[in-house]
Amino acid sequence: MIIPPYNRRPWLSLIFLMLSSSGLWAQTTVRGTILSAQDGAPVPYALVTDPGHRFGTYADTNGRFTARVPAGIDTLLLSCVGFRDTLALISREGTEPVIKLRPQATQLAEVVVRSRKPRLLSLGALRRKLSYVWGNCSGRNIEFAMLIRNPKGVNGYLDKVAYLIDREGKPTAPFRVRIYPYTEGEPGPDLLPRSVIASARRGGTWCEVDLTAFNIPFPKEGLIVAMEWLPTDNPQHRFSKSYKMPDGQRNQWECYGHYLAFSKELKNPLVWERINGGYWRRRNAAFSRVSVDHPIIRVKVSAMN
Repeated sequence: MIIPPYNRRPWLSLIFLMLSSSGLWAQTTVRGTILSAQDGAPVPYALVTDPGHRFGTYADTNGRFTARVPAGIDTLLLSCVGFRDTLALISREGTEPVIKLRPQATQLAEVVVRSRKPRLLSLGALRRKLSYVWGNCSGRNIEFAMLIRNPKGVNGYLDKVAYLIDREGKPTAPFRVRIYPYTEGEPGPDLLPRSVIASARRGGTWCEVDLTAFNIPFPKEGLIVAMEWLPTDNPQHRFSKSYKMPDGQRNQWECYGHYLAFSKELKNPLVWERINGGYWRRRNAAFSRVSVDHPIIRVKVSAMN
């Protein structure tokens, strides 16, 4: 699953990061801590990549990260939902820096006054019948997104999203919920004003996340719901998987986190994926199964009409 990178124009911060190797252009290890410039709190699971999105890693729950930077990269791109993207220049210094991200300006959510109890509609993939599961054994940081259509044109608000998590792997590993508008044929800008981290209590069932506090309208074209894996170095959420190759040889893979279930329930699903926060890539017939398979994601919408 190789996805081409895309470039953004983030706010530039001249921050010096510590390198553990002796040369700038050799493969290096960069360590640091990411905090909010507003209150000094750690920014959990911030993505650390480069402007070309050629590699990526995540900060832990305390905002600390260790990035193994490929040769030829001298600038890091740090990002997290609710904060402005920040560029950091790599330099050889003797201390681990503290990098501060500025909060993204957000508009206050509309206050929804409901004079009567709304109808609660379930949309998207509703059945628990799966055709296969997908786990993160690629060594890349991946995000899957799917359009949840609004076939009856209901006027309402997004209340909850749910993902079908398989029993295999590490089903209780954390992931990030992402919500996007359907803009010009692909996911648009983030609709959630802050990072929403979720995890399943167990595998083999729905992991449902309540988003009613954000008052996100559910438009006639629907919304795009995504899951972002958060592969940190936490050994609790990592495991090994053995695969048999066509020639009979067995390969060992290092995997992270849970398995997301896929199915053939929906006709003509619109599904995208991206690596390290880069370009969105529409899944198509160049990949096996993907013309009919889609992640099992559903939403609950409060219908006002």
